[in-house]
Amino acid sequence: FDLPFRKPHMTRVALLATLLAPLLAQPSCTRPSALSRVSRLSSPSSLRANRMRRHVLRGNAFSLADVFPFLQTQSSVDVESLKDTIRQKAQGTNNGVSASPARREEIAELLEQLEAANPTRKLTSSPLLSGSWKLLYTTNDGSSAGKIGPFVGDVVQNVELRDGEYVNIVSLANGAFKGVLTATWDNVSDRLWKVKFKDIKLELFGVVLQEKELPATGTWRMTYLDDDFRVLYAMGGKNQEKENVYVLAK
Repeated sequence: FDLPFRKPHMTRVALLATLLAPLLAQPSCTRPSALSRVSRLSSPSSLRANRMRRHVLRGNAFSLADVFPFLQTQSSVDVESLKDTIRQKAQGTNNGVSASPARREEIAELLEQLEAANPTRKLTSSPLLSGSWKLLYTTNDGSSAGKIGPFVGDVVQNVELRDGEYVNIVSLANGAFKGVLTATWDNVSDRLWKVKFKDIKLELFGVVLQEKELPATGTWRMTYLDDDFRVLYAMGGKNQEKENVYVLAK
């Protein structure tokens, strides 16, 4: 089923346009809510359209399995190799803060392949969520990436599924300084969380310097989960108009 459209003739372009017209149709210009935008982005038709646009705009050859992941055989996706490559690409990027555009593009393509092989059906309620997760990479360049002033620290997320709460911890100078954010969530679907931030506190050598409530919400769209690797896209807080990807590992 390979369709080699690297430099198509006009007849092939016309055929492609006819076949893909329903798939690539644009939504209405009515401005949706943040949650509806995320729901639309996570729909199967939107994901297929994005994959198709990426291949067509680059002039790449592609197969139907590139657009419809269910056509891929299990053996065609080496999940462990993909995860190792993503880890390697994320190294030296300061959690993604200093990643070049080219590196970000490479990681985005690898994530698409990994997401197509997601083994977990109910991502938002799976017991696999519970535990301590270390941030490997994000497209966020603010405090969620561990950036405090000119410094970038380690970010760990502790999820307690039973309690319905998670804690984000940003650590600098081997834990001498910490920023701790607490939040809860509501399950919207098998892939979406509506996150409700509770509070944030800053600590220096274990002494609380500042603590305050954080009346904000966000939306998490989860796309991959297994026993030691997670991929999600978050929108909310200061990033109401943009989804940022987060890659975490145990």
